[in-house]
Amino acid sequence: MTKFNRVANLDIRLRKENFDGYIGSLNISNLRISFQITKSLSWSTNTASIQIYNISSTKRAQLKDYGDEVTINAGYSEDSGPQLLFVGDTTKVAHIFEQPEIITSLECGDGERILNQRLISASFGERISARTVIEQIAQKMGVTIAFFAPSDDLVYEQGFQGDGLAKNILDKAVKFLKLNWSIQNKNLYILKDGGSTTKPPAVISQNSGMVGVPERYTYKRRDLFRAGPKQGYKVKTLLRPDILPGDKVRIISQQIDLDDVFFVDSAKHSGDTFGSAWTSQWEVIRV
Repeated sequence: MTKFNRVANLDIRLRKENFDGYIGSLNISNLRISFQITKSLSWSTNTASIQIYNISSTKRAQLKDYGDEVTINAGYSEDSGPQLLFVGDTTKVAHIFEQPEIITSLECGDGERILNQRLISASFGERISARTVIEQIAQKMGVTIAFFAPSDDLVYEQGFQGDGLAKNILDKAVKFLKLNWSIQNKNLYILKDGGSTTKPPAVISQNSGMVGVPERYTYKRRDLFRAGPKQGYKVKTLLRPDILPGDKVRIISQQIDLDDVFFVDSAKHSGDTFGSAWTSQWEVIRV
């Protein structure tokens, strides 16, 4: 399946000098935009490297060195139009003068200011539900829980207390339930180890934009050694903003006689509105 009319736009919320909210936003469209985005189920931030060509000097001057919130939407105008691909905070901004081009480079982290800057204090009394603790921590962090996997409703008999970096406190509470968490597009996803969201599997096949043939590989993340390595595939498709790490996909390939369901462990998106790149690469693991 071939798609044309690639489109991408950016919405950049400009932070206040004291980091307390935003003072306005910039919308950037109809310019050359290229991007390289990496997402995974790790608790470290997903990252994006974005290049914008020839924005006005007025807009360049409004961008901060750190902390503006960048949303990139990308897709196909003849399909459903641009879809949410990434939300993150700028960690580095540079303007590169390669005459006649002026390239503005944005390095971004998904939830950067929440994960690596936010300090919180969380204190709860005896026999507090662990799930309640996690929900309250997320509220203090300012993130929405998009998915919370079922678990035993364990309680902290002696209560729960944590002070410091918010992500460390969240990690402590989530691990108590033997779950894992990640931030995807500024939302919190809490999954079982090797588990997935409840979204129906997205179909990846030659008829839905698969590029080439899936490549088999062995998934050997260190904390899974006890259960042994798992079989996985590396798959390339046309750009698919709708699939996130933790989602399920059904991969169909007649060339290797494959028709099975996997969960997505990581994704890399590459695009250039004036170039040839417009793809997603997935590492998926058998459910």
